[in-house]
Amino acid sequence: MRILLAEDDKIIADGLARSLRKTGYAVDAVGNGIDADEALAGQQQYDLLILDLGLPRLAGIEVLRRLRARKAGF
Repeated sequence: MRILLAEDDKIIADGLARSLRKTGYAVDAVGNGIDADEALAGQQQYDLLILDLGLPRLAGIEVLRRLRARKAGF
C-alpha cells in the first residue's frame, strides 16, 4: 500500500512516516499543498492520502477540491 503524507510540521511528518514505514507501508511525504497536488496529479497512484488541511502554499482543502475535480477516486 502506498501512502501520500501531506504535513508541514516536520516532527509530526517524520514520526508518522517512520511509524508507517515500520509497519510495511510505502510512504511519500510532502510539506506543502503545491507538492501534494503535484504528487496526486502525477503518475504515482496512492491508496491513501493523509492530508493536513492547514498546509502552506496551497491549503489542504484546495488540494482535496482539485483531487475531486480530477475524479481521482478518493
